[in-house]
Amino acid sequence: NIRTFTHKHCRFRLRNGKEVFGVVWEVETQAGPLAEHSGSRLFFASVRDYERLQTVPHEPVSIIDMRPEEIINVESLAS
Repeated sequence: NIRTFTHKHCRFRLRNGKEVFGVVWEVETQAGPLAEHSGSRLFFASVRDYERLQTVPHEPVSIIDMRPEEIINVESLAS
């Protein structure tokens, strides 16, 4: 279950063979004109961008919309 790894520094192995390091978190969404459906979405960012997002939320950071099925393996790197 990916929820046990949210908000933690992790190594992710993706379906396309890439290995990325960073943090994922879940955001609840509501149905609307731009939303495909309501529910939750998973986002990914580097640890540095994630920490910046937490401390200075109005500064630009690089965030990726991550589909859970793209993640084939997760390893927590948090101590």
